[in-house]
Amino acid sequence: MISRRAFLQGAIAIGAAGAMTGCAGDGREAGSSPVGSLPADAGGSSAAPEESGISAPAVYFTREISPAGLSRVWEALGAQPAGNIAVKLSTGEPGGHNFLQPELIGDFVRGLGATIVECNTAYGGQRATTESHLQAAADHGFTAIADVDIMDADGSMSLPVEGGRHLTEDLVGSHLANYDYVVSLAHFKGHAMGGFGGAIKNCSIGIASREGKMLIHSAGTSTTSWGNPAQDDFLESMAEAAKAVSDHLGGVDGSICYINVMNRLSVDCDCDSHPAEPEMADIGILASFDPVALDRACVDLVYAAEDGAALVERIESRNGAHTLEHAEAIGLGSQAYELIELDEGREKSMAITVTCGDAVVTYELNDSRAARDLYGQLPLTLEVEPFSDNEQTFYPPSQLDCSDAPLAQGGAGVLAYYRPWGDVVMFYAGFNGNDSLYELGHAISGADAIAGMSGTVRVTRAE
Repeated sequence: MISRRAFLQGAIAIGAAGAMTGCAGDGREAGSSPVGSLPADAGGSSAAPEESGISAPAVYFTREISPAGLSRVWEALGAQPAGNIAVKLSTGEPGGHNFLQPELIGDFVRGLGATIVECNTAYGGQRATTESHLQAAADHGFTAIADVDIMDADGSMSLPVEGGRHLTEDLVGSHLANYDYVVSLAHFKGHAMGGFGGAIKNCSIGIASREGKMLIHSAGTSTTSWGNPAQDDFLESMAEAAKAVSDHLGGVDGSICYINVMNRLSVDCDCDSHPAEPEMADIGILASFDPVALDRACVDLVYAAEDGAALVERIESRNGAHTLEHAEAIGLGSQAYELIELDEGREKSMAITVTCGDAVVTYELNDSRAARDLYGQLPLTLEVEPFSDNEQTFYPPSQLDCSDAPLAQGGAGVLAYYRPWGDVVMFYAGFNGNDSLYELGHAISGADAIAGMSGTVRVTRAE
């Protein structure tokens, strides 16, 4: 019997070779080569789109995890939000570090003129009250890129659940009523209870108020306690809550869309203050108007990865795929999809990683001669040296050509080169620019680890 992973790898390879053709299932111009639409036993629907007469939803995919990559999937998606726009993401439990970094998403959020929205946690921790939650958002850099609204600061509002087995209502943060359009910007990863967390979790538990979170976790039996429901009942309740939010915003063709970022793929959620370190490489960024198709594509990519065993085990041990099965059954979306590759024919951007023990920082470099000079010297093993109270430095063996490099400006996460001394500077706090400090790039993940680096670092090209 062929393994699920081997089957998925074959299916993706066939799609990449051009076995499937066509445009996006929602009628938008695909503009790129489709990678694949996997059948039911690999995550698709029970009938192929051609057989059922229904076009599969498009899921757009880039392997470039950078501000440019995020912009690419957004442009391919073709969403046109208007009015008061909310970006729903996780601000991350203090102590954890896998949440989406402001350096990665800042330009995107600012470009939308959006408000970052969250709801308070029900498990305690340091985001259980509005005041502490806003402090965590500030500490993690989110208030520096946009206003942050804790949507249940003034209580809950009730959304009806149509066709649910467990929920008749979904209690969400009352401020949801203030927004005309919602962009779900989720960090895809494992989850201790759900097996995985992506678009469905982000728009169910993530948008639920404290009482609503209890209602989901208890499978509709309580707004004051977690209860002790069967695992599948909890998973089904997540799907039902996500459908209530989707219905409130008009469904697949309405005022909501979904983006999943597959980096820092820990088996633990961003709500964990001490998550396990990832055991697999980053995969990419995906976007769709269909949350079920999007999460299904992400799960399939995990199964197809050679290093995904730990996350696969987490998903299977919690029967996580049942969330998708129930979500499809109640009409939230489709498990069939067409994966549209966006990277073909594009020159890969330069990205590097700086590794110190278990700490890893990934930088996207600019296109200056100085950045290319550094990139050309890699890999390097060097000593990192602290300087002042805002930077770590290392010295590449050869000087960099700064003739066309921009002067460095900004704050934490900037990678720069100080020409008089010949050192590369990793800033972890704000700094004052000068006419000898040149920007090489900026951190797209792991920026919170810079301050704690000491001793030997390994600087390599990112895969």
